[in-house]
Amino acid sequence: MSKKGLILRFKESEEIVYYFLAPWVVGIWEFQLNRLNKENIPLYEKFHQEGIVASAKGRSVGGFRVIPVEQEIKDDREIQPYEKVSEIIEANSKFAVADCICRKESEIMGDKCDKLLEACMAFGFAADYYIENGMAREISKVEAKQILRKAEEDGLVHCSSNHKGGKMFICNCCGGHCKALAFITKHDLPGLIAQSNYYAAVDADTCEGCETCIDRCQVGAIEMKDEVASITYDRCIGCGLCVSTCPTGSISMIHKQPDSLSHIFADDNDLIQARAKDTGRTFPFE
Repeated sequence: MSKKGLILRFKESEEIVYYFLAPWVVGIWEFQLNRLNKENIPLYEKFHQEGIVASAKGRSVGGFRVIPVEQEIKDDREIQPYEKVSEIIEANSKFAVADCICRKESEIMGDKCDKLLEACMAFGFAADYYIENGMAREISKVEAKQILRKAEEDGLVHCSSNHKGGKMFICNCCGGHCKALAFITKHDLPGLIAQSNYYAAVDADTCEGCETCIDRCQVGAIEMKDEVASITYDRCIGCGLCVSTCPTGSISMIHKQPDSLSHIFADDNDLIQARAKDTGRTFPFE
């Protein structure tokens, strides 16, 4: 079952091996990376639409959190570790990178994305699981940082789990194909993706209306008004992609007010508990 991607396997030592349940996302679906074909992809998509998306309506707790482009955060306040991809990388010693299953699925079905394909990263025992099952290749810390920079250049949004502490993955998502951002772009369920603690703001006096930021925004939060870029605050996820390529430096990242911050859970279990309660069912480990 572990080799089929139906459960997770964690080897603590030669004598101790743990097996535990995996969710559909991030989990069972991603673990089908090497089994995708034109016959099973429509079945996965049918389950996603009729199962995952349908059950998500009316819920408010998402498992993903946007991580902003780090160098664009210019703030006197302490930047929390969960807001910095560099902190996530430095906290780990085992790294793996795999193809993005969203973009790979689209490519197989004839809708190839022009953004980086080998972009989904796993850490620690998750990296071990991906590597031992032939879904990813092991990489160094240096290469992990290089991949993150390339993802930013390509206009991909960093996302990880919405809790403090250790992370098992970073997804680098596009707005056109990725399931996570589709909750905003296609299904109008923005609450299921936790925005970063920042939002983008435009200096109308220096903006030249080049529209570079519109192309960079993966969630359609920017439009032109009177030849000046205008950002819809409620739709902005605070990724910083528009800031990093603005030729006139007219866009900046602003820290949100305390009452507007997206909730961050204490740890993975706290997040799972909250998501379970959000379904109206009691989490079995409570």
